[in-house]
Amino acid sequence: MGLCRPGGLELTEYALKTAGIKPGDKILDIGCGDGTAAAFIKEKFGCEVIGIDNDEEAVKKAKEAGVDARKCESSELEFPSRSFDIVMMECVFSVLNRQEESLHEAFCMIKPGGCLIISDLYCREPDMERYKKDYKEAMAQFYRPRQDGDCGHDEIFKSPYCQDGAIVIDGLLGLLDEFGLDVELDEDRTEDLRNFAADAIMKYGSLDKFFEANGGKCYACSAKKPGYFLLIARKKA
Repeated sequence: MGLCRPGGLELTEYALKTAGIKPGDKILDIGCGDGTAAAFIKEKFGCEVIGIDNDEEAVKKAKEAGVDARKCESSELEFPSRSFDIVMMECVFSVLNRQEESLHEAFCMIKPGGCLIISDLYCREPDMERYKKDYKEAMAQFYRPRQDGDCGHDEIFKSPYCQDGAIVIDGLLGLLDEFGLDVELDEDRTEDLRNFAADAIMKYGSLDKFFEANGGKCYACSAKKPGYFLLIARKKA
């Protein structure tokens, strides 16, 4: 198995310890990929871990690794509300098609007092005037009246929380506040991104070749100054 993201399992472990993980906790890994992180969490912390992904091949590989993995859309989670102590979105939120719905679903899954962990790319110097315009256009598309033909997941939505493929932190923080999640940690991890990119280019010649060799694809990020962050938010008890 491989983990194609900055920080690797060291960042996963740090995030979970900071969130206060305990043996026996129930964890939901959204966008679990081949199950590398989920298998690590299960073994390292003695937790019950469920992984979901919309890629059938990834889910198959995760199951082969001993992970309880299921093919599922993040915007339509098929679990009872308040089922998990921790919900994780590692390098996932920025590439989701239905970001607000997915985050609402994640919020509903968290037990009172539980945590949401997000790590992802972000814009270090976003164009806020353009972002405000793009946000209005994205929300207008999201809330427009629906027709029968709109059902399903084929329609591509503009992101109200990203710019050039990377998250605008102010937008994400506003959404978390709207859901009633209290941010306990908002940490810049751009050095992890630099190290990840340098190692990949050194070994494979380019990021594209790295992801190709490891069964993934390069992120569609064109931000001029991308960074990487770790965020932990707790649901009110």
